[in-house]
Amino acid sequence: MYNITLIGTQHLESGKCNSDELYKIIESINPDVIFEELSSDLFDIIYNASSLNLPPDVVTEIKCIKKYVQNHNIKHILVDIDIRYISDNEQNWMFDTFEKYDDYNKIDNEQSLLAAQYGFSFINSDKCLGLSEQKNIVMKNIIGIDINKNELSRVHQLFNKQDDTRENAMLQNIYNYSKENQYNQAVFLLGSGHRKSIIPKIAEYEKPSDVNLNWTMYGDN
Repeated sequence: MYNITLIGTQHLESGKCNSDELYKIIESINPDVIFEELSSDLFDIIYNASSLNLPPDVVTEIKCIKKYVQNHNIKHILVDIDIRYISDNEQNWMFDTFEKYDDYNKIDNEQSLLAAQYGFSFINSDKCLGLSEQKNIVMKNIIGIDINKNELSRVHQLFNKQDDTRENAMLQNIYNYSKENQYNQAVFLLGSGHRKSIIPKIAEYEKPSDVNLNWTMYGDN
């Protein structure tokens, strides 16, 4: 009862990181419930809008889940929240600034190439976590030397606060659902960039919880 597998995902398809490969992984786990990194505000827009003139799906998880729920009797639960501490423009400006530096691009390109080559086995691996940690160090160094370092520091801190708030909310929503509903096996699809920070949060949520979830991290041996 209450087994849940965390699967790190990549929102945009590339190489072996695609919706078909994700579908195979989910099918091999055979869950009763899929928890998705998406806010409930967007559910009708994305999943109940077949009559609207919408562009083709480009998000890996959405493409996969739309196909999966057609072929399987499964509960589909959205657990993210829509909260913004920075605007899209500020976030784009921050990453555009990082991408002006070779040290950042070198790590980012390596991650992208390995993700395309090895797919979900890579983005759920310790090697990917290690590269993410290297990237975090490089970003901190860039913030310290960039000509706009004060503004870059402000936006980066709010970006991290935003992710922290969302991760806590997603876990809280999963535990709240689990208190009210029984299931045997679930999967939690979450962008791989959250993987390093959410794993220790899971341990903290387990301590006071009334329901005991048996967590598995996809890719762990």
